[in-house]
Amino acid sequence: MDSVITYVLTRKLNTQSHDRALVDTTRALARQVVMTPQGPQLDPAWNTTRFLTTDPDERTYFRISVDGEIIAGTAVLPSPPVVDDPDGADEDGAEPPTLLDRINKAVPTIYDSLVEGLPVRAVALDFSFDDYLVEVAMAETLNTRSRFIEEILSVLVAGQLLLIALLGFVIVTAVRSGLESVSKLSDEIESRSIDDLQPIGGDDVPSELTPLIAKTNSLLGRLDEAVAAQRRFIGHAAHQLRTPLSGLKLESELMLARPVPDDVRQRAERIKAAADRMIRVGEQLLVLARIDANVRPRDTFTRIDLTELTRECGARWVPAARQAHVEIVLVAPDEPVWVDGDEVLLDQLLGNLVDNAIRYHGGPGQIVLRVNDSPPSLVVEDDGPGIAPEDRARVFDAFYRAKNSQAGGSGLGLAIVKEIAEAHGAHWDLRSRPEFAGTRISLVFPGPRIGAHLSRVRIEPRQPDW
Repeated sequence: MDSVITYVLTRKLNTQSHDRALVDTTRALARQVVMTPQGPQLDPAWNTTRFLTTDPDERTYFRISVDGEIIAGTAVLPSPPVVDDPDGADEDGAEPPTLLDRINKAVPTIYDSLVEGLPVRAVALDFSFDDYLVEVAMAETLNTRSRFIEEILSVLVAGQLLLIALLGFVIVTAVRSGLESVSKLSDEIESRSIDDLQPIGGDDVPSELTPLIAKTNSLLGRLDEAVAAQRRFIGHAAHQLRTPLSGLKLESELMLARPVPDDVRQRAERIKAAADRMIRVGEQLLVLARIDANVRPRDTFTRIDLTELTRECGARWVPAARQAHVEIVLVAPDEPVWVDGDEVLLDQLLGNLVDNAIRYHGGPGQIVLRVNDSPPSLVVEDDGPGIAPEDRARVFDAFYRAKNSQAGGSGLGLAIVKEIAEAHGAHWDLRSRPEFAGTRISLVFPGPRIGAHLSRVRIEPRQPDW
């Protein structure tokens, strides 16, 4: 709107200034009329070229008439429109005494017309000279005026475009600056674990998002309290159940230790198996209650030799493996493979993997416990029937069991493996048939610290000293 107003005012001022110059030129031409014996005539000594423009694109026309008869100039210049007061008389009706005064007092008639097909701006002056009525008219084409307006318009347009570009740059920069912090916040949320309910940092976000972050942090706080209450309940319930279940198991073992009828022995064995299964579920629930994904300070972890831990844990499962006609093989480097972690939780993780491999193996075979040092990783392999493709995405969910599973279990083993791995910042990978001849679960722990000396020598499988 400002540009339109500026353009209109500039055009008006341009027209007024050119009209004023044209009126002055016409008065100067009128002063060149002199009286001769033949009547008013254009002064022969006057040089007409002094009134012509030096602009090659501009044309100037003039005409001098005495009592309607043209005495100088061109006849193609049209006459001005009729006005009410052609003489420009004073208000008191008195005519100026001198010719110069009458020329200066004459009211100019300014009008638009066409000359030789070109649009022109013209000025006409009417005044009396003795008993003669003299009319002096002058016109000029509009090239100079139009060119000036075009230059002004181009400057305005260029200025507006520059202003728009500058304003757009400022807006885009401001929006990008605001969105950059939002993107960082989005990336931070995206990279979080599903169990990480810590408050969101909102130091670098726009102030408009502060209330949203505050409400979100309030929601996360309530969810954290609910999850903590759930974990406490699970832990307390599992602990309370363990005592009566242990008593029930002891009673069934005492009953089986004495001679009893066969039907009573079968019932006692079923009671003992159910008690063992419930005690196992209670232990798994206690482990779940102990794992808190929101509290993972690395300084509370201890330095653990993954090779030694695997050897000790595997040794405890040898009797159960032999009973199931399964052989356990350890493949590990001679040098320690250090990781930072919780020894009890890592022992539970490996125990769950070995128990799962034995439980679902289904016949004679082999379980390989493999420890690698670059990067620190733990792999449990078996040559059992494998896991169906439709079950692989859910086997790490709590209480999930495959539909065709024949072995007993609580459905918590691999869920606990996942929780412990996440608590240690480890990544896991599951491969099964047909990619792998059996089932292979790999756990890769955080890489070695700077300065660690790791061996990359391939270690051949060897039998553990069990």
